[in-house]
Amino acid sequence: MPDDNAQTPRTSSPSQTPSASRTSQVEIVRRFYGAKGDREVIRSVVAPDAEWDVVEAFPKGGVYQGLDRILDDFFGFLSDFREFQVIGDEYFEAEDRVIVLGRYVGVTNGGAAVTSRFAHVFTLRNGQITRLQQTCDTLPIARALEGRD
Repeated sequence: MPDDNAQTPRTSSPSQTPSASRTSQVEIVRRFYGAKGDREVIRSVVAPDAEWDVVEAFPKGGVYQGLDRILDDFFGFLSDFREFQVIGDEYFEAEDRVIVLGRYVGVTNGGAAVTSRFAHVFTLRNGQITRLQQTCDTLPIARALEGRD
């Protein structure tokens, strides 16, 4: 029997965004993606005590505690790429979480192009991201970094 009090997740996508789903939490995640390495923007949307839980097989994968470790240690993987984009294709919101299905698209320093699908689960509190749980298809990234297609 359905729970009449259950919250229905809201969705949005870049091509078709229902106005009801353009909530502040989704916008915070969009701002994070749009920061493209701008530390000032990242610091405005990610809490100082944030936790990043990144799948082990991803470059620099692991669990990072605190925004400074996230910025200084985890984001160091970007030095292996001449281009790297995080593209959110679909956004789902439920309570304090935003779930994003999307793609990493990049070019390694060696010239290998890569595309990899991901799922991000963000937890937000007081208008800031406090946690990211990330998983993705790591094989295309590993092959590109090894110079294989």
